Amino acid sequence: MSTTEQEKTFGPFELIAAHKGEVPADFIARRRIAAAMQQLSERLIRAEADQSALEDWAGVLESLVQQVGTPERRDTRDANRRMFSGKATSRDIFDMMDFDPVGGLSNPIAPQLVWRNESQDGVEGEICLGLHYQGPPGRVHGGVIAWILDAVLSRAMHAAFKIGVTGTLNIRYMAATPIETPLRCTAHIREIDGRKMFIEGAIFDGDTQTVAAEGVFFQPRFGKK
Repeated sequence: MSTTEQEKTFGPFELIAAHKGEVPADFIARRRIAAAMQQLSERLIRAEADQSALEDWAGVLESLVQQVGTPERRDTRDANRRMFSGKATSRDIFDMMDFDPVGGLSNPIAPQLVWRNESQDGVEGEICLGLHYQGPPGRVHGGVIAWILDAVLSRAMHAAFKIGVTGTLNIRYMAATPIETPLRCTAHIREIDGRKMFIEGAIFDGDTQTVAAEGVFFQPRFGKK
């Protein structure tokens, strides 16, 4: 990373663009770790195997847990403060965005939603959810759907250069949302009334809408633009 890039700082309305910049070297490794853990989680859940194989796998994983130990945790509070003052570095942005619980490439529990289109008019992403997100057989758990849509609606807010927090989130389940199938997620801001932002979202299985969502997000006074 060049000196110029290191010195450049970012504010709260530059999160998405800044996170698409050059990836710090340690985050390349963090993303590899998260991807491996995600693959392992998906492959081991309900895996057909004899007791000997299961015990071997358990032993290997328990050994890795001991090897990792209890390292210090990254604290993003200072990075968050710098962002709201317009002084966040590129590393600060990755410290906040790469561990996002939906789509965060360094977060091993994050459903991996890939953003296809992002603008002030709305966002669109694609996701495929495996067995570890299953509720009823063959279907995505309803709580996981709500988790994902909260993030999708938030992304639409950020793409429109707004900042806020979720006040309410209403989910309407219209049809089964299948696992192991590419799904399309969309969201856009429908209306802004003072500090309130009304954001709508949806999930589609092909041409079939399976979920509708509406959220009310509140802009902090310093976040209004």
